Amino acid sequence: MRSLLLALLTILLQSQEAFLVKPYLQLGDAPRPARNERLDLLWHAEDRDAAWTVEVRGGKGWIPQTAPSFRHLDVPPLPAHRIYRVTLRDLAPGAAMPYRVKQNDAVVFEAEAQARKPGAHRMIVFGDAADGSKRQAAIAQAIQAQHPDAVFITGDLVYGRGRAAEYRSVFFSCYNSEAVPLMRRVPFLGVPGNHDVPFSKHPDAAAYFAYWSQPLNGPALKAGDKNAAPVILGVHDAVVAASGAAFPRMASFSFDYGKVHWTVLDSNVYTDWESPALKVWLEADLKAAKTATWRIVALHHPLFQSSRAHFDDQWMRPISPILEKYGVDLVLAGHVHNYQRTAPLRFKPTKAGLRGKPVEGEFTVDEAYDGRAITRAKGPIHIVTGAGGAELYDLWQTDARASWQPWTRTFISDQHSFTVLDVDGRTLKLRQLDAEGRQLDGITLTK
Repeated sequence: MRSLLLALLTILLQSQEAFLVKPYLQLGDAPRPARNERLDLLWHAEDRDAAWTVEVRGGKGWIPQTAPSFRHLDVPPLPAHRIYRVTLRDLAPGAAMPYRVKQNDAVVFEAEAQARKPGAHRMIVFGDAADGSKRQAAIAQAIQAQHPDAVFITGDLVYGRGRAAEYRSVFFSCYNSEAVPLMRRVPFLGVPGNHDVPFSKHPDAAAYFAYWSQPLNGPALKAGDKNAAPVILGVHDAVVAASGAAFPRMASFSFDYGKVHWTVLDSNVYTDWESPALKVWLEADLKAAKTATWRIVALHHPLFQSSRAHFDDQWMRPISPILEKYGVDLVLAGHVHNYQRTAPLRFKPTKAGLRGKPVEGEFTVDEAYDGRAITRAKGPIHIVTGAGGAELYDLWQTDARASWQPWTRTFISDQHSFTVLDVDGRTLKLRQLDAEGRQLDGITLTK
C-alpha cells in the first residue's frame, strides 16, 4: 500500500510540473458513432520541446497512440504555450478506457476516458457558468455526482470575454481539477455564446476556437465571411492561427450520441439563420438525421422564454418552422440566467423586426402534454438552462406566475441548477437539479 501511494504521489508531482492545463477530453471531428470510437485528448504545456507519448490500455496491454501534434498560442497576458492534441483511437463503444500520458518516458498523467455509448446514456446540460464563483464550483460538484457520460454547455462558456486567460483561471481549474476531474473522464461539448466571441480590446478573446475540438461539419465559413465570428486583423491573429481549421467553422456543427441527433447553432447576433447558405445547411442536417430517434437543437439564445432579462433577444424565432418540420423534440438554450421550460409549441412567424426587437407570430400550444401521464409531445419543448453558476436573473419571477408567458410551464430563477437528460431507446427523461442534487423539475418524453 505504501509503495502504491508513493507511486501515485510521484505521478501527481510530475503532472503538476508537466502541464499548464492537464489533459481533457473532446469529441473531436467525429460527428457520427463508429464501430471503433475515438476521442480527442488535449493539454497545454510550456512552449519548449519535450517528448510526449500517449497510450490507451487494451486487452493486450498499453497501446501507443499516434504522436501528439501541437499549435502555439502566444498572446498576452498568458506566456506563450503549446496546445497539444492526440486522438485516442479504437475505443470500444461505451467502454471506460484507461489512458496515460508520458513526458520523456515518464508517466505524468493517468485517467479513464468514457467512449461514446451506442445506446442508453446520460448527457448533462447547463450554460452561463464559468465565472470563478462558489456557485459555479457547487454546480460542478453536483454534476460530477450524477456520473454523466458527456457534458454540453449552452454558451457563455467562460466569463467575461472568452479569453485564454479566463479559461486558465476559472474554467479548467473548475471542471478539470483533482476535486472535480470531469473533463479528463468525459467529453465536454459546447456552443459559443455572446461572451465567447472576439472582443476588440482583448487579443486572447475567442479562445474557444483554439481550446476546444469539436466536429467541423458545420456551414463552410471562412474568416471574414458574412455570418462568421468577426475578428480584427492585428488583434486576434494569434488566436486565429492557433485555431487552425476550427476558426470560424466550429461555431456550428452536428453530432450523434446514441440515437440522439444534436444540431448545434451559433446564435450570436452576427449570424443570420435566414440567409440561404445557413438555412440550406440547417435543413440538410435535420433532414439527414433519419435514423435518429430524438432530435435536439442546442444554441445560446433562446427562441422562447419569459424572463424580463433579454426578453427581446428573439432573433432565432424564425427558424421555428424548420425545427417543427423535421421533428425536433427539444431546443436547449442558455443566455438567460435561470431555468425555464415551455409546453410543446409551434410558432408561425408573421413579423420579424430588427435584432433585439420582438418577433411576432402565431402560437399553437400542446395543452394536453404534461410529461407524466401524457408523454408524447406535439411540437418542440424549449428549455432555458442558464443557471450554471453566473449571477441569476429575475429572481422575483419564480413566484410571479402572472409575469410568465402563457406557454411557460416551469420558471425557476432563484436557484442555480443544471439539466440531466437520460435517454434510453424511445424514452427521454429530463430532470432539473439544484446544487444539492435535488430535483426542481422533471418530464418524460416518449416516441
